Amino acid sequence: MTDAIVFLGIQGSGKGTQAKLLAEHTGFQHINIGDLLREHISLATDIGKRVGRTISKGSLVPDDLVFELIHTSLHEDCPGIIFDGFPRTMPQAKHLVAHYRLARVYYLDLSAEQAIIRMEGRRVCPHCGENYHLVHHAPKQDGICDECSTKLVIRADDAPAAIKKRIEAFYKETYALKTYFEELGVLKSIAADNPVSEVQALIWADALLG
Repeated sequence: MTDAIVFLGIQGSGKGTQAKLLAEHTGFQHINIGDLLREHISLATDIGKRVGRTISKGSLVPDDLVFELIHTSLHEDCPGIIFDGFPRTMPQAKHLVAHYRLARVYYLDLSAEQAIIRMEGRRVCPHCGENYHLVHHAPKQDGICDECSTKLVIRADDAPAAIKKRIEAFYKETYALKTYFEELGVLKSIAADNPVSEVQALIWADALLG
């Protein structure tokens, strides 16, 4: 079985940032489910077309399709996987435990109020995908990507109405996974309102990562 590390937490808690840093540190493959979904839709792959049809109907992407997406995206030679944005539901969590050797789940603990503040400041480059934050990682030129000079945009799921729905979904579907992973003895909770470097240091100091 492939080793797996999971980042769990409310939207805006820094899962993506920390997962990317840890992937660079360990050589593990970083899998962000949201990015994968958007990539496949953009490339119009078979999975992307099926995902697109599901989303266009206003339905959630079914678990089986998420599992297929992950399986087809794995690199054969990767020493392990870092999941970011997966699992989000109990069936997904149980699938993860059944199919991967779960080494650690990092729960990035952040209040809903702080999460909203963070998400409202996020910007993304629609051309190269580079991410920014108006407070924590602002572009050198206001509203312009440092990498390709494209005008930055607000992601659709960072609009106020979407933020509210995402936070409600987190507490309704995902928060219960914290208890589930605690009972399995693999969860480590870290205060996510600290600076990125401090959160990173706590994760990297975890004995399980050697």
